[in-house]
Amino acid sequence: MIVPLLILCICGYTLSTVVVGRRGNSTVLQCGGDPGDNITGVIWKIHHINNSSCLSSYANLAKREPQTNSSCSTKMTRTNLTLTIQNTQISDEGNYTCEMSHTEGTFITTTILQVLAQPSVSLNINSDGSPECRAIGGFPAAEISWIPHSDDINITKIKDLDDTWTMISTYKSDGDNVTCLVSHPTFVNVWSQSIVSPGKIDKKWKLIWILVGFTILLITALCIVYWNQKKIRTCSKKSLNTSPPQQVDGFAEETQEFEPYAIYTQKENVLYWGTGDTVKLEI
Repeated sequence: MIVPLLILCICGYTLSTVVVGRRGNSTVLQCGGDPGDNITGVIWKIHHINNSSCLSSYANLAKREPQTNSSCSTKMTRTNLTLTIQNTQISDEGNYTCEMSHTEGTFITTTILQVLAQPSVSLNINSDGSPECRAIGGFPAAEISWIPHSDDINITKIKDLDDTWTMISTYKSDGDNVTCLVSHPTFVNVWSQSIVSPGKIDKKWKLIWILVGFTILLITALCIVYWNQKKIRTCSKKSLNTSPPQQVDGFAEETQEFEPYAIYTQKENVLYWGTGDTVKLEI
């Protein structure tokens, strides 16, 4: 996209334009119109936003051998009256001035290069149970808003090593359903996504379930301790009942088994003899 800003004629003409490039893509900058074969020299003067500068020039005076000189990055190449930047990055932003010498004067073209980086957007519930919207790696920084609107929103802005920005917006208010809106120049439409917010009620239920779980664990532990103590008492009682017999006067008390004793019955048989004497026979 090229937007003309100013045309000023001094000893030729000066043209200012704005070129918007995408990070990672190639960007082509034009050095004004083509005046034909009467070019005597072209100089690119580059001043980046990080205050670094470089110079790239070549000459074709009277159709002699071209003289080239460049202190710029090797990813910048010249083709006729264009300057191509390979793998454009945020650090390439700045002013690019082309001075084209011609037999009729000097033509100056100043191009303001702006580089855009599209962010990666996500919406999740964070560890605190709050909806959190993230826009990572954007340039310029993305803008985040919420529906419904709330005054209790935490916003964190972080500059990454590649000069892009990460935006983190946390929705702290209660709400059954919230929507995150993200705006950025690289988006054709506003990015939006909805999520169910747990709210304070869910947090209370979560605390209740934690207490219930802790109570169950405590009761289980007490039951285990009680069972172990009961088992120990039972084992101790059995140990006492199975102790060895005591000794009295060096002799072990043993259970004596008695066999049935024989009962002898004395019978008397009386024989009578004819003489009148009585004789007793004992058997």
